[in-house]
Amino acid sequence: MTEPNNLEIPLDNQAQLGWRVASDLLNPFGPTAANFGEAIRALCLAFERGQTSLNHGVQNHVLRLLKNKTITATYFFFSKQFRPSVLEGRSYISERDLFNAYTPFEHASILALCYLFKTLSRKIDKEEWEYVQTPLYEALAIGAGVGQQIPEVGLGIGLLSRGIRYLALAPLVRENKRAFKEYRQHLKTKDLAFDTSFEESMWQCSSIQVASILLERMGFPRGFGLQYVASAAREPNIQPDPLYGIPIRIAESIIDSYMEGHEIPTSLPTWVGKQMNLSSETRGNLVASFTKTLADRNRVEWLNKGGSSIDPTSTPQLFTEAEKQAFEQEKSQ
Repeated sequence: MTEPNNLEIPLDNQAQLGWRVASDLLNPFGPTAANFGEAIRALCLAFERGQTSLNHGVQNHVLRLLKNKTITATYFFFSKQFRPSVLEGRSYISERDLFNAYTPFEHASILALCYLFKTLSRKIDKEEWEYVQTPLYEALAIGAGVGQQIPEVGLGIGLLSRGIRYLALAPLVRENKRAFKEYRQHLKTKDLAFDTSFEESMWQCSSIQVASILLERMGFPRGFGLQYVASAAREPNIQPDPLYGIPIRIAESIIDSYMEGHEIPTSLPTWVGKQMNLSSETRGNLVASFTKTLADRNRVEWLNKGGSSIDPTSTPQLFTEAEKQAFEQEKSQ
């Protein structure tokens, strides 16, 4: 993963040592593939400029990625779970259709999650990876629910708000499996999602720091990483910006309220930095979405899908009639 210029984000309550350790923990996973990093940087730049349509160069870059069968499978099954309208009533779904279904920042989030999931999982024992993967899918579904119900958050930031932190556990697992097992037991006993102090005592860094570096190395702007850390760490000295900071804090506050108190707040806490009242309809929709997510034992594991997950029989919408006929002829021979 390409080195950012400055890993030590200047937060008073984060030791510089922690940032160096977090960076070192990521070294075994290698550099970010240039085609992914370049795509995410371009998509985020378009988002920051308020562009809803991308120039031809960026479009072609993302479309080339979408032609990869693993990426195609990721987008198809992601759409099946979170944006079924993309697939409904369509006999054929092209890469262009999948491209047009998402905004620049949504593309950046999906591509980053897909890349990190595949890259990190290859370096982790299968048994230990399950402890990352299982809560990850739940976190992604809950974050997506917030993003889709609260326009101020949006699907892209909803996905990353908690999803990236669960992925950040992978380097901690790889570094010290015994410590991670102890950490899992600690979280279970205390009924916690994360415990930053415990992480720092075990690894000299936190999953927040690892997640921030992952974001930056994937091509997200440093400002986004800074706002992510400020939100996750409840850092009072950094003001949330309207583009990244406020949306992340809204998502975090709603998820925290539900996971800790099993309710959705009628208004946001002051640390979010924005006054917003949540209507009874919105709160009801969120509770229904969260309840369904937590009870769903057949959740679409869209990040686990690859080229072998798609073929003219199981996913016919991704293939032309000619491709389907050729496939049947090949099977009959």
